[in-house]
Amino acid sequence: MTWLRAAATIRIMATQSTLLVLSPDADLRSSALRFADDRSQVVFFDDAAEALSAGRKLAVAVFLVDARERHLLTEGLVRRIRQLPSAPQLLILPPEDEALPAQVMPDEIHLADGREESLRNQVRRLLRFHAVRTRSGIVGSTTGISELLNTIVQVGPLDVPVLIQGESGTGKELVARALHDESPRRDLPFVSVNVGSLPETLLESELFGHEKGAFTGAVARREGVFERANRGTLFLDEVGEMPPAMQVKLLRVLESNEYQRVGGNQTLSTDVRLLAATHRSLEEEMKAGRFRGDLYYRLKVIKVEIPPLRDRYEDIPLLVQSFLTAINARHGLHRKGLTRDAMERLVRYAWPGNVRELRNVVASMAVLGTSDYLGVDDLPEELVTQETGQGVMPVPVRLGSNGREGDSLLTSTLLSLMTDLRRVNERLDRIETLLGRGSHETGAGAGSGPGSVIWDDAADDAEFTPVAPDLPQDLAGAERTMIEASLRQHRGNRRRAAEQLGISERTLYRKLKAYGL
Repeated sequence: MTWLRAAATIRIMATQSTLLVLSPDADLRSSALRFADDRSQVVFFDDAAEALSAGRKLAVAVFLVDARERHLLTEGLVRRIRQLPSAPQLLILPPEDEALPAQVMPDEIHLADGREESLRNQVRRLLRFHAVRTRSGIVGSTTGISELLNTIVQVGPLDVPVLIQGESGTGKELVARALHDESPRRDLPFVSVNVGSLPETLLESELFGHEKGAFTGAVARREGVFERANRGTLFLDEVGEMPPAMQVKLLRVLESNEYQRVGGNQTLSTDVRLLAATHRSLEEEMKAGRFRGDLYYRLKVIKVEIPPLRDRYEDIPLLVQSFLTAINARHGLHRKGLTRDAMERLVRYAWPGNVRELRNVVASMAVLGTSDYLGVDDLPEELVTQETGQGVMPVPVRLGSNGREGDSLLTSTLLSLMTDLRRVNERLDRIETLLGRGSHETGAGAGSGPGSVIWDDAADDAEFTPVAPDLPQDLAGAERTMIEASLRQHRGNRRRAAEQLGISERTLYRKLKAYGL
């Protein structure tokens, strides 16, 4: 750990993970020295502008703001911290005697506990979170990706099976490798096999190995992946494609930790951490009789869901930046970014191939493009004449036990309709926000040329937040009805009601006060 002052002559390591503390309080600064680990440095500032300037040059993992000094925390500061290139975790130490203004408290900001031990644990957890994000290569700042990274931080060190579920191209193997890197087995083998790419006749040999002469072409003994991964991690990709007969054999190995090579009679033992992935719903496959329930529950001690790219479109500029940086380095290119029109096409596209498809599109544009800023003319034809895939979402209708529409039909339909309209409007608003920034707001990015897109993961909070005085009477009444109905449906559970309504608990609390509920 390195302790550095802003005005010190000691050189600050720009690539070292940094805890940046914005506070003039000597006691907090003294405590912060015990927060970081040997791979981190601590820097102190009492001026927000200087802190932001340093934050653009350093690998800031955690940005701690002492809001007890009320002049330090403003909406503009929060917005600019969220725009820093290292995408730090923002931790705010709040005043003891009053709440922070709602407009400076987006949901992903963490409130600090003033007690030193609790604050130290919180800082160390956020430093670890940032390290996992940096090391894993998982790019994104949306809620879904933050939850995914939090799960990796929490589950990675535990020696339990994990089932990773996500559509093709979402990065399931990236998540598996991140789980392995966070585990005590990180220095031991990580072995991956795609179950769906192998015919049934070869799958058993690939998993368990075979003896010489076990079948035609078996000219020598061969180790299987269970043997090669021993004491390490075994990743079975597309496990939902496994034939029924092989499911039985895999289950037997998981229950006994023993197996035999094909054509052999020697019993071998194995010690692996098993990670499995699938693009299918194994619950549905199980109900249809295509996947064994006992194997499913063996694999799914922990289940991780990876969101599709269409559900985290705000991450597209970050992903493009990451891909362009890698492509420039690999091929000696100097692409600075995309024009606003080109990025708008990427953001509005449905991405059936998810992150893999986006990476291939960016690679094609960068290699075949002829200018520093890649434009619409550099896009593949399917994106120029695209269908966005953003159709109208159906409104579910609940039926009563007698098969007719129940008494709650109107309420449930209105709740669904409100949620769907909110999502559509939120998506449109956030796309416009995402595409409408200028380079002067970030101080860092891919370039500042005309029409360029700035790499900025700090989209403004676009929650559905109108309150009673801002709505026409009929809409305000409808919103109040929806809130009351959602609370009734969830028996007063505000967290679940807020999730159904698509707002945060803090926003729901404001609305309850506004409507006198």
